[in-house]
Amino acid sequence: MHAILSGISKKEIWVKEIETLEELKPISSQEGYWLDVQDFDTVSLKSIGELYSLDPLTLEDVQTGRQRIKTEDYQSYIFSVSKGVKTSGNDEFEYSVEEIFLILSEKNIITLHKGNSTIINHSLEAMKNRAKTLKRESMLNSLVMHTIFDFSVDSFYTVLSEIENWLVSIRSEVLDFNSLKASEISDVKALLSLISKARREMSELRIMLSQHRDVVSLAERGSLKFLSVELMPAFRDVYDHTFQLIETLDSYMMRTGDVRDLYFTMRAAFTDNILRLLTIVATIFLPLTFLTGFYGMNFTAGFSQPGSGSFVGFWILVLAMLIIAGVLMAFFKKRGWL
Repeated sequence: MHAILSGISKKEIWVKEIETLEELKPISSQEGYWLDVQDFDTVSLKSIGELYSLDPLTLEDVQTGRQRIKTEDYQSYIFSVSKGVKTSGNDEFEYSVEEIFLILSEKNIITLHKGNSTIINHSLEAMKNRAKTLKRESMLNSLVMHTIFDFSVDSFYTVLSEIENWLVSIRSEVLDFNSLKASEISDVKALLSLISKARREMSELRIMLSQHRDVVSLAERGSLKFLSVELMPAFRDVYDHTFQLIETLDSYMMRTGDVRDLYFTMRAAFTDNILRLLTIVATIFLPLTFLTGFYGMNFTAGFSQPGSGSFVGFWILVLAMLIIAGVLMAFFKKRGWL
């Protein structure tokens, strides 16, 4: 187990690293500190639960992980789950999720997570600067909770920026007619699969933001115990961010649908253009095939086609075929089919 213990004294945040539970026991009864635990195992988690009298259901949720963003009210504390996201840096739209568990009591706050957390690191740095804004030490837990949820929600802005760039790129690819002409059926499947994946992941992002909105809504209305009343406006600001992000995601999902429809329309137009050309060629050759077929028929003796006995008749037939083809092409040109 690796843990970081933070506290406030004389308007300053102090930080101490803890490697064993024995180091934590002497100060577990003190007030005004933030305990961040990472890389915990089942044994250390059980010991923390006994030290702070945590409900077995809370420990089960932390141990299992992959919980929905929520807040649960227990007798001596509030158990909350927050999630942040970060991009993978690939060209394709992908992201990973950081899950943080918060246990908020009247005087202290405990956070638990697996591995190094960007959100926790940012929150710790922010708390060092925000220590001077604390009117009393009991506000530390509320301020930490707000900071974590604030950074968690704001992390979605980076992902949405990546989605915006991806949408611009994929739309340019769809409108590239040369690329469309050279595409194979495998390219079509790959593009449609990518769009479907993006829509599915955007839907998952929207669900997380909706859950964030519900939790922050409780905080900004003062419905959660142990939270300082002075921080309600700050939680309201986070609440507004969730609304803004959800609306942006909704617009992005509509745009991905538009890109998909545009791709189908472009492919249909490309196919129509090919069919039109083939139809024009077939239409031009239809009367010519009739004439060659008519003059190629074999009949009984005594029947002769007009001009078949004359050398000039052959060139008259060729001229007639050229005139018919020219008239048809001029007609198609006038109608805008060529």
